Amino acid sequence: MHLIKSLLVVTAVALSGCTTAPTLPPPTFPGIEQSNKIAIEDLRPASESEKKIFSLMVSSDAYAIYRVADNATDPTGPRLLAHRAYEAFPQLAEQPSIKVLHFVTYANMQSHLRRSVTQGLLIGPVGMALVGSPSYPSSEVLTSAINSEQLERTAGDQEHTRAYFTEQENPSKSPVNVIYIDAEILGKRVASRCLVPPVTGKPNLFLVEAFDMCIANHLALHRSINPATAPQ
Repeated sequence: MHLIKSLLVVTAVALSGCTTAPTLPPPTFPGIEQSNKIAIEDLRPASESEKKIFSLMVSSDAYAIYRVADNATDPTGPRLLAHRAYEAFPQLAEQPSIKVLHFVTYANMQSHLRRSVTQGLLIGPVGMALVGSPSYPSSEVLTSAINSEQLERTAGDQEHTRAYFTEQENPSKSPVNVIYIDAEILGKRVASRCLVPPVTGKPNLFLVEAFDMCIANHLALHRSINPATAPQ
């Protein structure tokens, strides 16, 4: 029983993000003040800006999945989106506002922590210390356009399913962040889902850097998608 309690504490600490934070100073964004003129109409559900651990029960489908709070990064995701949109679309100088309907981040450490719990039960805390943390192969950020209704359908009790991934997306079952962006820029609304695994060449990836990658891909989708052919 003591071992199980210890593993639950480890799980809670891991889900807080404390065990995976890079030791380097976070990146800065020179010139971000230039986009202060862009008004952000934040239309997100209030919960999307708040942290939530969905379950600490190993048997739960929601185990080791959590929603990341806005204040986990500086700048926040919506603020960085406004800045990158300002850089990408000169037309925003004439229409200096964007609507953010969703910008929410989930961390999925389910497979990683279930493996840790199983090993802990088999070999105990001392054995776990000797084994150390597993390493995962590096991959690339995956971004796809989605229908914004997908986010509405998975609200409430099914919210944790937004953090799921397919075997094709993440064959090694690495810990991942899944970032959803749904924004209207210059009258055009585009929604995207961005899966961030351990990234090649970025062993110490800050969440705000993951935001930047996903935002770049989202804005590329914004340029390329015709509203008439957007995902349904």
